[in-house]
Amino acid sequence: MLFEQQHDSNSSAVSATYLVIGAGTAGLSFIDSLLTLDANATVILVDRNSQPGGHWTKSYPFVKLHQTSCNYGVNSLPLSNIRDKKGNERFSVHDLATGQEILDYYAQVVEQFRACGRVHLYFNCEYSKDDSGNHLVTNIDTNEVTRISCKKIVVVHNNVLVPSMRNGAPFPIDSSINYAPLNDLPTHIESKQYKKYCVIGAGKTGSDAITYLLRNGVDQSAITWITSRDVWYFVRDGLWGGYKTFRKDTVKLLDPLVKCKTLLDVMLQYEKDGMMARIDTSTMPKVFKGATIDKSELAGFRSIKDIVRMGRVTSITSDEIKLERGTVPLPASPVDTFFVDCMADLDGSFYGYRHPEGFKIFDGNQINLGPSIVSFNFSCSSAVIAYIETVFEDDSDMRNNLLYFPAGEEHTKPTYKLFFNQFYFQCKVFAALGTYPPAMQFVLNSRTYLDAPCHHYMGMPGLLWAMFGPMQLAKKANKFVERVESGDFPDCQD
Repeated sequence: MLFEQQHDSNSSAVSATYLVIGAGTAGLSFIDSLLTLDANATVILVDRNSQPGGHWTKSYPFVKLHQTSCNYGVNSLPLSNIRDKKGNERFSVHDLATGQEILDYYAQVVEQFRACGRVHLYFNCEYSKDDSGNHLVTNIDTNEVTRISCKKIVVVHNNVLVPSMRNGAPFPIDSSINYAPLNDLPTHIESKQYKKYCVIGAGKTGSDAITYLLRNGVDQSAITWITSRDVWYFVRDGLWGGYKTFRKDTVKLLDPLVKCKTLLDVMLQYEKDGMMARIDTSTMPKVFKGATIDKSELAGFRSIKDIVRMGRVTSITSDEIKLERGTVPLPASPVDTFFVDCMADLDGSFYGYRHPEGFKIFDGNQINLGPSIVSFNFSCSSAVIAYIETVFEDDSDMRNNLLYFPAGEEHTKPTYKLFFNQFYFQCKVFAALGTYPPAMQFVLNSRTYLDAPCHHYMGMPGLLWAMFGPMQLAKKANKFVERVESGDFPDCQD
């Protein structure tokens, strides 16, 4: 689908209430809820890509969501095809939209924006300011410049990087080496040109590459996996059983937060219960980014015999791979080996999301999206921020006091503590919003909220029974917050 631009002459400014920079998940979710909540809001949306979807526009052809489809995207449009009799999207642990389905979905979202008549679209454009502070939008192909007038600007702060967005390897490689992002992997497997595949990277992208190789007939003996750091994985079919057991399964997440002495003990209990996993149980991973796999994928990972754990690759010559802590020979000759680039976030951040101390979401006439105020859920986080923008008094300090999120280099490192950070701050946000009941009603009615009653068995009665009945989920969550704030976890003193 072609997303044409809506230009006006350079002599007069195009006006709107909000100027939003970025048509990825965060920006689109914010606009969607904004338009629903404020009938008078108008928006100018600018993105450097030719279509909506952010990093999804650059993703590999076999990519899928690692989280469930029922709560991904925007509030006004369902993504999942699994529905109940009322048409509500039903939670299913195996309902994972493909990359193309997500791009098609976001195309529909933008068409809704266009149809409402309150959104001007500027794709394939760059945003800038001139020396006088005027907002400018420049078409990348034609260099046509449009001046923008707005009351507020909304900026998405992230540096999400997928391998295909890089121009070549981020380290020196010999000219004889066959090296490409995993976008090219299906073509090379089909060609049967290579005897060996060397996958570089162990996060979501690397794990997807390993699974794709194994499920497309490549034997584990033909795979070398370079993992700079071992990681923790969520195991989706160990964490969640299904539609009817979601609330009961949540107890397994909260009980260790109340009972275990340290956060690391909690992770190990999750592993014992089958909800978390590491490839090598003799090695304690230092990294957790929320990558989610299933039990069959885990078995595939553990079948790989040639896993290299010597830090990051520093260079590849015609006969060896040089790493931070050693050197290994090429798996085969250069002509017989294909190197698969699955590296991301070389700055060591959480998928490019790193926010400094003092970062403010509401800052005068600027709204800064990026922090996850709902645990591992940028769709719902942006929807909640749009709600606060439209409903609460226009007081930045008051609004920011409702919002809690990890900030500062130490708190945004993707270690195992990140999961607990995210959940702790989500509890704080919901407690703050809970002082104004309509705000929590908005959250509970949002399809982007994983725990929303519409997605689960018995709906609202089921949620209330889980929160305040024998499962006592609310009490356990509050106890976890209390333990964190009282310093009860020795490994959570910072």
